[in-house]
Amino acid sequence: MLTLKPETASLINDELESIPERYQKPFNSVHEALGVIREEYIELEQEIFFGEKKAKEHHFANDEFPIDPKEIWNRKIKREAIQVAAMCARLIQEL
Repeated sequence: MLTLKPETASLINDELESIPERYQKPFNSVHEALGVIREEYIELEQEIFFGEKKAKEHHFANDEFPIDPKEIWNRKIKREAIQVAAMCARLIQEL
């Protein structure tokens, strides 16, 4: 059985709490919520499809501080996925 790990829930909550005050008002409609979730999803999709190449380019351009490109890519995917999850959680809470 899959369950939400406390660490993951904490990351999603941290993302929700980091939303600037001007964006903290409730969504005007479920359509607006969907638009925000879609925007975050597209950013996640872009990172998954094209981020690996960018991470490799960053790795080769930054010999001073070598970081495994796969680790860079995974961190960016995780960050985008957290943003998607936070917006979905926000919608769930507002319904």
